[in-house]
Amino acid sequence: MKRAVIFAHYDRQNLIDDYVVYYLRALKESAQELVFVSCCNIENMEKLDGIASHIIAEPHDEYDFGSYKRGFLYLLPRLDEFDEIIFANDSCFGPFHSLNPIFDEMDLKGCDFWGITKNNFGYRKKPNHFFVKRPHIQSYFVVLKKNVFTSDVFKNFISSVKHEEKKELIISNYEIGLTELLCDNGFKYDVYVNAYNRINNITILKWRQIILEHRMPFMKCSLPRLVNKNSTTVEGYQDIIKQVSDYPVELIENNIARIQYARKGKHTSPIWFKRIFFDIIAEFPFVIRKLIAIFIARCLPFIRD
Repeated sequence: MKRAVIFAHYDRQNLIDDYVVYYLRALKESAQELVFVSCCNIENMEKLDGIASHIIAEPHDEYDFGSYKRGFLYLLPRLDEFDEIIFANDSCFGPFHSLNPIFDEMDLKGCDFWGITKNNFGYRKKPNHFFVKRPHIQSYFVVLKKNVFTSDVFKNFISSVKHEEKKELIISNYEIGLTELLCDNGFKYDVYVNAYNRINNITILKWRQIILEHRMPFMKCSLPRLVNKNSTTVEGYQDIIKQVSDYPVELIENNIARIQYARKGKHTSPIWFKRIFFDIIAEFPFVIRKLIAIFIARCLPFIRD
């Protein structure tokens, strides 16, 4: 099985962080070629020496799928050389385990494309703030087999990626749209972590459980960066990771310190209370959770990390 990785990168300080290097080295254990695509003018390109087979670093405003597009077009003349193409990005810390057993397990599934997790809900096709049932693979890690990435259906899709004004449109047209388009054309998919199907984003709302109970190999960067502090708690995340892995958690801590996401931590509730509170809230329908998150932000800041 010969694999190529197309890795999408962005950093507000135009740097390649050490957690990214760790992730890339882990990917190279499962893939023979790695195309690194950044929408930045990178200042420390030397960190990719011996890791990346090819580097594309050019500003663009098409987000991850724009980087996936550029990497795919680079590989286009040589698609016959590969059995699988991996789309991955730098929105996760990890992996906490070797990826090889995951590839071995998913090879037995008989699917045409797969991912680590799926979200069963998404924005409407005409986006607004309400979610509807739109199952899709989450785009931080997608694996495409040869019959998919050599098809005209996929080539036309990836070539059509363009700048979108709203994040909702990016998610709807590209992240959700890819799964729906491939399914509509007869391709079948599967996911490695298939749990909590009633919840719209388990990588955020059930991050702790999927790491401990389902061998989730990643943690979304937005969690320790406190982007989701109205929806979950991440206090003690280091101990959670150490229970299942020898992953160097200082890579996470150093990244957070560098980009200056500081934990407030001054008048927060006990960790046991926050875990129970947010685990209960995670089970509520999306609209109710949205209202509760607004209420927490305005009236209950002591519950947040």
